[in-house]
Amino acid sequence: MLRWGMILLFVPSVVLVTLYMLEAQDAARCVQASGSWDYVMGLCDMANHHDVVPFMARHGFWVNSGMLVSIIGLAMTTWGMILRGMGIAKDDD
Repeated sequence: MLRWGMILLFVPSVVLVTLYMLEAQDAARCVQASGSWDYVMGLCDMANHHDVVPFMARHGFWVNSGMLVSIIGLAMTTWGMILRGMGIAKDDD
């Protein structure tokens, strides 16, 4: 349970941050080329100016689902650590 909890805790966050950073990298390239990034369409537009639409607003289901899975993973990890028990330190005296 501890191993699966850790997987569920970290994988959604890593996936969401990776997707966000890939999109941010594309947007930065577009702006450096004197364009405007269309966040809704995911395209670089050289003619029009587009407002910034947050990642959460565009992918709300995936962000909320990922955070829910992470909370479940946190609960599983905590429960697994409780069941496993605290390690008992041995005195080497």
